[in-house]
Amino acid sequence: MIKKKIIFITVAFLFLTFVFGGNVDVVQSKKSQDANLYKNLELFIDTLRIVQDNYVEPVDDKKLIYGALKGMLMSLDPYSAFLEPEMKKELEIETKGEFEGVGMEITVKDGVITVVSPIEDTPAWKAGIKEGDKIIEIDGKSTKGMTSMEAAKLLRGKKGTKVSISILREGISNLLKFTLERDVIKIKSVKTKIFDSIGYIRLTGFQENTVGELKKALIEFNNKGIKGLILDLRNNPGGLLNIAIEVTELFLPPNKLIVYTQGRKKEDSVKFYSKKSQLWKGPIVLLINGGSASASEILFGALKDNYPNLLSIGTKTFGKGSVQNLIKLPDDSAIKLTIARFYTPKGICIEGEGIAPDIEVKIDGEKPILPTSEEDIQFKKALEEIKKMI
Repeated sequence: MIKKKIIFITVAFLFLTFVFGGNVDVVQSKKSQDANLYKNLELFIDTLRIVQDNYVEPVDDKKLIYGALKGMLMSLDPYSAFLEPEMKKELEIETKGEFEGVGMEITVKDGVITVVSPIEDTPAWKAGIKEGDKIIEIDGKSTKGMTSMEAAKLLRGKKGTKVSISILREGISNLLKFTLERDVIKIKSVKTKIFDSIGYIRLTGFQENTVGELKKALIEFNNKGIKGLILDLRNNPGGLLNIAIEVTELFLPPNKLIVYTQGRKKEDSVKFYSKKSQLWKGPIVLLINGGSASASEILFGALKDNYPNLLSIGTKTFGKGSVQNLIKLPDDSAIKLTIARFYTPKGICIEGEGIAPDIEVKIDGEKPILPTSEEDIQFKKALEEIKKMI
């Protein structure tokens, strides 16, 4: 019955194309594409029937279809995914400023669940989890083949409960074992300090309240006569694209290109320009590392290409330069699909590459370093350089 329906749709489409005319080459190309699609769908249906008829125990049809859709989306790139209804809710949690879990941003990199960055002052950060750590097991369960959403669901849980993870870290041959006690993760996206005439702002994420908090901080710095700014994007895994644009606008005059996207569809290729008043015009030293990703890289790229008095210090950024769209399906599941890649104003796509700093300063050691502390040599270097710039 399914085969007949597919054949009918294909034949009907080809008939309409013939009746209403069109370029012969286009029609032939479409015929070829449809033939290949039908051939591959036939293979899928045959496999589905074989599994239904011969697997050791009965399997739910929806489970098989969901599994196939997950595999299909995972084969595209690390960020595209099929989300069952529960997984869609997990994704929605990520844009909120508070949740219960261990406190780290993860993704799939080279087929492995990988830590983008631990969130400061959370169980993961306190335990010494580092950006780039590869999560091999969660509570004894292998993460092989997991999506980042599936792994995130296992890591989240009620405050006070525990989760064990096994990690493979670059330069260490044996697996590192951690037992983390979950807590309420509250993300304050803007943190500020003043060091004499130097202002320090740490952005930990790009959330709905970030722009308002950052505006307030910059106005305060201007009113106090602050001469130089250290902007800390280390271990900032990103967030909402529109927030990244609005944050960047605070540092650029109007009509400057912030970022542009390119996709297959015309509507997915967009240029974003600054439109609002510039709040900060003084020298900036930007702190970045391997945990600076996505929206952080948009801000970094825009300032690097547009801001005349900027210096960057730290290590190369993560390299997440693609845009995902959430497409809801009728049964409340969804597809998270990469629809475009973003480019810096000078045309650099950082997907898989990252952006290198002007001055490389690495922090070694297993223990977490508190930003601006005595052990924070990247901040010390930033303080040294910003004093020269003012």
